[in-house]
Amino acid sequence: MTTEEERRRNNLALERMKKLKIVLVLTSSYLVAEVAGGLLTNSLALLADAGHMLTDVGGLTLALFAISYARRPATPQRTYGFYRMEILASLANGVALILLSIYILYEAYTRIFAPPEVQSLSMTIVAAIGLGVNLTGMRLLGGEKGGGHNYHRHHHHDSSSHPDEHGHDDKEEEKNLNIEGARLELLSDMLGSIGVIAAGAIIMATGLYLADPIVSIGLAVFILPRTWSLLKKSVHILMEGVPSNISYEEVKNAILQVRGVTGIFDMHIWTITSGINALSAHVVVIDTGRSNAILQEINSLLENRFRITHATIQIESYHSESGAP
Repeated sequence: MTTEEERRRNNLALERMKKLKIVLVLTSSYLVAEVAGGLLTNSLALLADAGHMLTDVGGLTLALFAISYARRPATPQRTYGFYRMEILASLANGVALILLSIYILYEAYTRIFAPPEVQSLSMTIVAAIGLGVNLTGMRLLGGEKGGGHNYHRHHHHDSSSHPDEHGHDDKEEEKNLNIEGARLELLSDMLGSIGVIAAGAIIMATGLYLADPIVSIGLAVFILPRTWSLLKKSVHILMEGVPSNISYEEVKNAILQVRGVTGIFDMHIWTITSGINALSAHVVVIDTGRSNAILQEINSLLENRFRITHATIQIESYHSESGAP
């Protein structure tokens, strides 16, 4: 990664940290208010939502820690630095959300048989304040793109600002999993606030306390698939899987079309962290005298067309396994 790319990535990290800090202050303040409101109104729904909010605060804190830690320089023991902290943090957030959803389902099941009596008006007011806090937080984190929109190409490549032949625009990047996890937690809590408001309105209108556990079940079921998707993305990266926005066969065929290349083998494509993709491969050429020119063309191709900026290419003469993956 060039010095310019490092500077831009650091600036992006600082911007994300600033937004996360603001959201963390808002969320923490509301957590205190929600716990107090739950105790004063005897609302188990609010206290349960406060537990959800506590998880959000923990997730935001973890996200801040991960982004801050990822900016530390590489070491001889960790040659890629600490970029994977983002993925580990998103994995932890996903696990916490899954466990929380299961807990909500369990609590809702028990409340179906014994719905608690609550002060519905006060519960609704507190939940409405929470909805405002969550909407503000999601707006602050909205539109985040992963690892550095426009940060994965060098300034001397004039084709980088246009979509390639496959319709990929350089502005399309994978979302930063840490930010996505934080937004998912805020979305979950926002839906929780809406559910509490809806339950409060129903209770005020009909006196049906069963509305509280029913709404809770719906919210938990809604958030589980999204959390599972976040978990799968995190595990895929940790397993060194090919990035979801890159086709292994397309990359291989594109390299084979470079003039002078006769084969490629032992190619691997993986993600270091959101927006930073890497590749290693052995490329077979006939004329080794053109190795430098071929290498430059391959690197330019990988960077401009596939946004792979960390490439390690070994130039080889004829190899009997050149057709192997």
